[in-house]
Amino acid sequence: MRVSYDWLMDYIDPDMSPEDLAKRLTLAGVEVGAVERFGSSLPEVVVGQVKAITPHPGKSNLTLVDTDIGGKVLKIVCGAKNMRVGDKVPVAKPGSELPGGRRIEEAVIYGTSSSGMLCSAQELGLELGPEDEILILDQSAKTGDLIEQVLGFNDQILCLELTPNRPDCLSMIGVAHEIAALNGKKVTMPRLSPDEIDQALNQVFKIRVEDPDLCPRYTARAVQGVEIGKSPLWMQLRLLKSGIRPINNVVDITNYVMWELGQPLHAFDMDLLKSNEILVRRAGRDELMVTLDGIERKLNPEVLVITDGKDPVALAGVMGGENTEIKDYTRAVLIEAASFNPTNIRRTARRYNLPSEASQRFEKGVNPEAVNWSQDRAALLISELAGGKVLRGTIDQNAEPYRKTVIRINPDKINRVLGLVIPVNEVIDILTRLDFMLEQKDNNDLEVTVPLRRADVTMEEDIIEEVVRLYGYEKIPITLPRGELLGNMQTTDEKLQSLIRDILTAGGYYECINYSFINPANLARLRLPEDDPRMRAIPVQNPFSEEQAVMRTTLLPGLLKVVQHNCSHRELNQLLFEIGAVFEAERLPLNQMPSEKMKLALAATGLLPEPNWLTPTREADFFTIKGILEELFDRLQINNIRFVPGQLPFGHPARGALIDAEGIELGFLVQIHPEVAEAWEIDQPVTICEIDLSLLTEKANLVPRIVPLPRYPAAKRDLAVVVSREIPAEQLEKTIREAGRTLVSEVKLFDLYEGKQIPEGKRSMAYSITFRTEEKTLTDAEVNQALNKIEKALFDQGAVLRK
Repeated sequence: MRVSYDWLMDYIDPDMSPEDLAKRLTLAGVEVGAVERFGSSLPEVVVGQVKAITPHPGKSNLTLVDTDIGGKVLKIVCGAKNMRVGDKVPVAKPGSELPGGRRIEEAVIYGTSSSGMLCSAQELGLELGPEDEILILDQSAKTGDLIEQVLGFNDQILCLELTPNRPDCLSMIGVAHEIAALNGKKVTMPRLSPDEIDQALNQVFKIRVEDPDLCPRYTARAVQGVEIGKSPLWMQLRLLKSGIRPINNVVDITNYVMWELGQPLHAFDMDLLKSNEILVRRAGRDELMVTLDGIERKLNPEVLVITDGKDPVALAGVMGGENTEIKDYTRAVLIEAASFNPTNIRRTARRYNLPSEASQRFEKGVNPEAVNWSQDRAALLISELAGGKVLRGTIDQNAEPYRKTVIRINPDKINRVLGLVIPVNEVIDILTRLDFMLEQKDNNDLEVTVPLRRADVTMEEDIIEEVVRLYGYEKIPITLPRGELLGNMQTTDEKLQSLIRDILTAGGYYECINYSFINPANLARLRLPEDDPRMRAIPVQNPFSEEQAVMRTTLLPGLLKVVQHNCSHRELNQLLFEIGAVFEAERLPLNQMPSEKMKLALAATGLLPEPNWLTPTREADFFTIKGILEELFDRLQINNIRFVPGQLPFGHPARGALIDAEGIELGFLVQIHPEVAEAWEIDQPVTICEIDLSLLTEKANLVPRIVPLPRYPAAKRDLAVVVSREIPAEQLEKTIREAGRTLVSEVKLFDLYEGKQIPEGKRSMAYSITFRTEEKTLTDAEVNQALNKIEKALFDQGAVLRK
């Protein structure tokens, strides 16, 4: 909200500088983000009066203008044709500098000397009129005066940064009331009573409102015999100071009154309405309308429209229609002032991407009292500035009379809440300056009647806030907070999740955080069967969109969506994980609360490590995630983990496993099926994993394990055997450990080979075996004896030594 300091003086004298006023308002809770000068400083540009206009002797399209600048007449060559003898115009004297750095000097133009320049509005930095027309000033301007004073360039603009609860300050009058509360002065209202002719509007026109929930009040006034033209310069300047582009006198008046009183208005060309009726209704499905910006809009029943009894002529509270726009030939004007449902206006403005000053005010709520004020004010200004005649009366469809809020409060409570001692008479003075009506009640209570413009004051706490912000937040003494410090101990689940994050991020994985709501179509893209529990997704009653229509039953859709998004932006190498809740229902519709479980999901795709000149890369696969999981389980001290081959609906038939811990299924690890990857628009292999953290919590030991350094040296032996492909590696490792008994401290598979020299259906597996005991140094004989037992145990399983 831009507030002109000079314009504000029409309603109240702040009795302080603009800078001091900005500080006072900010301290009172109405933040002023900046104080800006309206125009450039132009010390050598003055008011001149045209005394004579003669043709240029050397150029037919130029004229020589004798211009009086106050005791001195300058001869100036000019190409504009819109000025007349006697007009007051801006004159840039020789040596002056215009906005943008343009410097004016005496010059000879086609053989004729020119002492300065007559200026257009554009050349002075004003967005008024065409650049080839000289700005014509009001006759009240005094010859020789500085143009920056005449046009108010030295006016200071207060840029308010209002919170959503203060729509009352979205008007000059609202800000004036705020200043009155600060300095105790009275607000002067603008003139509101137009002269009317005998003909009554309700005899020739009628209003109908079909949906009072969306339009609780609709009023109309009419002015006939108007002449469309430019607004007076003073009005155009005030609109520019407010950030509004002047258009014509009638449209400018509706914008001016909105800025002055806070009530948005709209003017219809009355002769272009197809009937003598305004009907306010919901739009029909796929009904079409062309708005003022020339764009055809397809409407729906959620949109409120103003119609001429048949066709839409405006999107209610948002934008008018092209078919009833005020044009140069307009002679009769119907003025609309209404109250609309804020939520509906906000949705309509967002739906059609049509934010405006009007919709902003309707969204936040307008002062009901301002409806009639604005009608009368606009009719008065149109009759004075556009030469119209105002029809008698206002048609007012007021479906529900407005009642002022009444709040009862005790001054003692105000002091108790604030921790201050504010005298009762000062509390009464503050509330009186706010225009709140007070009545003394029993027990020293005050019954406070809130003015309609302050819709944000609805409870005792609001009254307390009003008192303290005007009393002065800065007067509240500074005190240190007191209270008992409580230990913030992490729960076991929180400790587990924190440890998992540390391990995975140390392993190069990046954490994702997705919404708990997903698109139900994403579950179908995982090829889950209809009877799968994960298909029982709980619907959200009022979702923002279809993308967040149900509560997730698995973390996979969110994680795959992240993978797809990254791949589409050419980030192909990804190690991701997410820790989040899923929601499982016994049945739908719900008849009991769903269970909420924390799960861990991982995804790996692309090349690892990132391609570089030093380290060779490999494709992320099943074993990439299996490796980090084994490290995770080892740190959590969860033993006897098995990866049991298994198939999942969304998994590759030969590259998946269920994660088993002593007969309990913790989760799964699988490469997604190529068809599923295609459905997610991912064109490279992706391996995913999901683990139930509640099961992990039961088995994990979060106490760090400390192992002393070995006292005796180790002996290492390598053993390569050829075995059937059907024998899993974990079975061979188990055999080696059992055969070597307590002497085997570590077994690592360091080579896997299938190919030449290896029979079909077989594979070579090479193990590094570490022998060590905590009792003594092992001899070669003891190590070899243990190795022979291991070889024999492997031979019993069909293994042969690889030569």
